[in-house]
Amino acid sequence: MLRHDIVKSPAWRSLSTNARCVWTEIMLRYNGDNNGEIPLSCREAAELCNISKGSAKRAYDDLLDRGFIKVGWYSSFTYKYKKSRRWIITHERFQDKTPTNEWRKWKP
Repeated sequence: MLRHDIVKSPAWRSLSTNARCVWTEIMLRYNGDNNGEIPLSCREAAELCNISKGSAKRAYDDLLDRGFIKVGWYSSFTYKYKKSRRWIITHERFQDKTPTNEWRKWKP
């Protein structure tokens, strides 16, 4: 479901198509209960959206800048443990707190 208040916002309209595609892939992994634990690496996003890793990174930067997502867990890659970043969607509840909707505050 695409919410009208999101897709008609100045923040959404300023996003590149790559950023919109990455946001869609993040939303596909959101199950209603895993906000803050949504995994999607830059490499995975690049493959799924058919873009370069550099374009995927810029898409993440745009989504972060405009307040659509926040980092829930930073990546850590060690010999025994590999975990990509985990994402928080700002228009959904996180840890029993109301949505922050930071994208609404973005100004061009």
